[in-house]
Amino acid sequence: MADADDPITFTYFLRDSGVAPSEDNPFINKIQELTGVTLKYEYLVGDLDQKLGVMMAGGDYPDLIFAGDSATKLISEGALIPLEDYLPNYPNLWAMYKDTIEEQKQEDGHVYQLEMYAYLNNDGITSAPPIFEAGIGFFVQKAVLEWAGYPEIKTLDQYFDVIEGYMAENPTIDGVATRGFEILNDGWRNWGLINEPQCLKGASNDGAMFVDTTKTPYESSFYQISEEAHTFYKKLNEEYNKGVINAECLTENYDQYIANITSGSVLGFFDQRWNFQQGEFLLKNDGKYERTYVAVPVTAPGVKDGYVDGSNGLPTGSNGVGISINCKNPERVLAYFDWLLQREVQDYLRWGVEGTDWNYTDGNSDRVLTDEAREIRRDTAKARDLTGNELAKYTPGWWGLYQDGCAANTDQSAAEYLAQQTEYDQAFLEAYNIQYPAELLSPPTVRPAYYPIWAMNLGDGSEASVVNEKITDLCVKSFSRMVLAKDETEYENLWSTFLTDFDALNTDALKDEVDRQIAAKMGW
Repeated sequence: MADADDPITFTYFLRDSGVAPSEDNPFINKIQELTGVTLKYEYLVGDLDQKLGVMMAGGDYPDLIFAGDSATKLISEGALIPLEDYLPNYPNLWAMYKDTIEEQKQEDGHVYQLEMYAYLNNDGITSAPPIFEAGIGFFVQKAVLEWAGYPEIKTLDQYFDVIEGYMAENPTIDGVATRGFEILNDGWRNWGLINEPQCLKGASNDGAMFVDTTKTPYESSFYQISEEAHTFYKKLNEEYNKGVINAECLTENYDQYIANITSGSVLGFFDQRWNFQQGEFLLKNDGKYERTYVAVPVTAPGVKDGYVDGSNGLPTGSNGVGISINCKNPERVLAYFDWLLQREVQDYLRWGVEGTDWNYTDGNSDRVLTDEAREIRRDTAKARDLTGNELAKYTPGWWGLYQDGCAANTDQSAAEYLAQQTEYDQAFLEAYNIQYPAELLSPPTVRPAYYPIWAMNLGDGSEASVVNEKITDLCVKSFSRMVLAKDETEYENLWSTFLTDFDALNTDALKDEVDRQIAAKMGW
């Protein structure tokens, strides 16, 4: 790479908690040698919005920022530079983003982030990846389903019945008290408490509102006050009073949540797979394959589940890296990202070295990791320090299948997925007569162009944004109290109070803005 003999360091803030890769990481060191570029990570400690608020108040921005959907605050503040005029100068970046450049633009006509976590429509370099497992849903331990005779689970009652039954016969697991259902409610990771009702109504991970896409124009509503929400939190309250849910889980942090999962004692939860996957990796490393999880299609009666997203090839607009106004050399950053997008570099970062870390399958149409490389990737610390995963995770990269059939990422390879399956996993899938766990749910749904709401820029400080935050705060507070109600009477009183408090908010401001942006994205 040009300028490789001119070392430069870029600071990079990440909205995730974590630990920086070892300075001896061989993959990252090789990339530094070839490019002259070092990324100095700052991982989140504490509350994300508070951290961003401090940044914005002092104008003290790092060179690069990944803030997830909170990046809209930075965009409204003018903290990120527009990128659309730069991109055509970098052939690999342009090949990745040109076909969706219009969809990536904010309402002011500018592109502020480079998407990192989605397959994007492109000019034939990659095609959409296959789907092996659900990305979001009600997850349950395989051991529970095995114990219950591999039942079909479609309702909340069926879901909790098998958990209750297994818990009654197994009050401890490996000497640890069994935890029936965990609820993650830690800062921005609050979807384990507040998002379930929209999924029970047949949606996926849309955001602050439920959108009925069976009607034209689409109709939005607040799932938080729906009958599905009332029924769901009442069910959680019943499970709490039965001892299936521990009160402490509502106040535990993310690390404690992962530790509980890693112990093998947690039977079920609602989550996004990427969020709990490191705990599952440790279970696999310990040979506790029966303690790993699958998602089941739990919905309200008569509702088709919509948990699995089929790729529409469009960006979310909020899952990317932005370059701040304080970065003195954005051209060098973009040249670096462009260089990383070369096929051989992508393969090196995401798969490793041929023959040492991976091998082609017959016909060179796919590839599999070596046993040693696979074990390293299942260990969070080793994957961080001994592979290129951390660098690949936080920089633009290709998703899907290359033209030769090989997967861009290890988790998108059919051959690698099947190679990971143990005898236990294979028997489990055979019991359900499926090849992949995602087949337990309805086929993938291709989302409309507006999707998702959580990626919409509501305008920091706008009435819509303020109301959205107030709704989240009210739901976190109220739903937590409902779960812990001492009886049905107290639950109903808390629900009534919640509805009154919700009604007092200017919810029309949020609904009107969401409807406006949906209409604009859909061309209505």
